[in-house]
Amino acid sequence: MNCLAGLLNILLYIINIVFLVVGILLIVLGSIMLSHINQFNGIEQLMDTNTIPICITVLGVLIFIVSFFGCCGTWRQSVCLTGTYATMMFVLFVLQLVLTCWVAVNRQSFLQDMSDLVTTIWNENTSGNGYPMGALELTFDCCGNVNYSDYFTRGQTVPGTCCGYTNRAQSCPASIYESREGCNHKFYSFWTDNTDIIRWAGLGICIYEFLVFLIAAGLAHSMRKSNSGRQVSA
Repeated sequence: MNCLAGLLNILLYIINIVFLVVGILLIVLGSIMLSHINQFNGIEQLMDTNTIPICITVLGVLIFIVSFFGCCGTWRQSVCLTGTYATMMFVLFVLQLVLTCWVAVNRQSFLQDMSDLVTTIWNENTSGNGYPMGALELTFDCCGNVNYSDYFTRGQTVPGTCCGYTNRAQSCPASIYESREGCNHKFYSFWTDNTDIIRWAGLGICIYEFLVFLIAAGLAHSMRKSNSGRQVSA
């Protein structure tokens, strides 16, 4: 294998190590997003809002598998493995591009679903449902749907979860809950930040994957040419 092919081989191996890390980070991000949603049991609306986190997690798993495959191909310097890896990387690039565009197009709709989800949780915040609002208040340091006054509108006292207490019956000082934002706004802001990360990170990964595809295809071609030269010499 010539000097250029050797450099491409080393470069591709390093890139695949980076992609292994990216795949793990996407799996972690998707899992965190799912865990925040799945804290609320019995809400039918969750079936729709799980879509993006599931897609991110699955994409992370695919990136991890393809990168691991690429590491094996470059380590063994196999034309077949490297060529297959280049094809898989191109497919992954297309899937990543589709997901990124889908997230960008459906961003506002998804964010509205998140806001509606909190409103649904608030409307179902009863003892029979286990007070699901409490999990949201503890996770995001918020209080009520719009603010703490939502409890007064219902003729209820502000629960301990608005002050960060796991015991709902514990007394919550006004000095704490009055300073906390409503859960609808906090939850909406959380997903706004995450969808922005997904959009721009996804675009960057798409460009990165396309460049990796070109490098892998070039390396596979160089390996094939080198092997053909050995056969002719023999």
